[in-house]
Amino acid sequence: MRENLLEILNNYIPFYGDNGHEVTRKIKSDLPNIIIDIIAEPDRYLVKGSYGAGNWANVPWVAVFDLLVTDSPQTGYYPVFLFRDDMSGVYLSLNQGVTKIQEKYKRDTKQILRFKAEDYASQIEDFFGFNAEEIILKRNEKTNNRLPSLYQAGNIVSKFYSSDNLPSDEELQKDLKNILIIYQQIYINDNIPLNNSDDGQEELEFKDFENLNKFRFHKRIERNYKLSKKVKEIQGYICKACDVDLESRYGEIGKNYIEAHHLNPISTLTGEKIELDARKDFTVLCANCHRMMHRLEDPSDLQELRRIIEQHKH
Repeated sequence: MRENLLEILNNYIPFYGDNGHEVTRKIKSDLPNIIIDIIAEPDRYLVKGSYGAGNWANVPWVAVFDLLVTDSPQTGYYPVFLFRDDMSGVYLSLNQGVTKIQEKYKRDTKQILRFKAEDYASQIEDFFGFNAEEIILKRNEKTNNRLPSLYQAGNIVSKFYSSDNLPSDEELQKDLKNILIIYQQIYINDNIPLNNSDDGQEELEFKDFENLNKFRFHKRIERNYKLSKKVKEIQGYICKACDVDLESRYGEIGKNYIEAHHLNPISTLTGEKIELDARKDFTVLCANCHRMMHRLEDPSDLQELRRIIEQHKH
């Protein structure tokens, strides 16, 4: 990782605009692939690097997206390596997607980003040596692109690495793993918008803060669109608890309608490595069975729910 960061810092400005130079490969593939290998959870994390679309950016970046939070630099929040425009150093920052905020808040975008950054930072239990100080990406007077200043405002926590004093690979890897822990601290604690009153009623059953957060994390997993779609494509659209085929019962309006249920017990959801195999770690349930599944003492026990259904058949 250190070597790739150093090559980007040393070569980005001298070969700026040269799409054939290897610095482009370092940003787009080499460094992202190294990060993926370090994280070792390719089903959960997406790593992307960019030096701009069309024209080269003043501030290239390589970001890590937890697919339970976001898959794009435009929305949500995510860890990212942000390079200063003069290549004097690089930040490892937990930052925010600025595009959607720009679209939603036409004015005062920076103020909104700073406010949200402070709120996120207040939810962090352990900073692991990172800090919430303002980052400085714009050092070149010729940089007139607005994005660097928005990244500066969107910083939640960060560490700065000077180009003439990059730490060892071991330290960089440790920092990467620690910022992923911080990432987890925030999204486990982050309020998830729940879509109906039944969800709110379910929340009332979790009296203590820790279990409520685990329940919300469980909901986040199940509501991830891409993951849910993959589960349904693999497992089909017949409820694995009551065997109902909603298309047979309701016709066209029931076609391809089913809900994905994550089988890991809520008690095990600590924000650490979560199994997300669409074939093994999920099942598909109709809405009623899904609700009942969550009411079981062990909401991963599909056979128990099937036993209850069989017991109460008339």
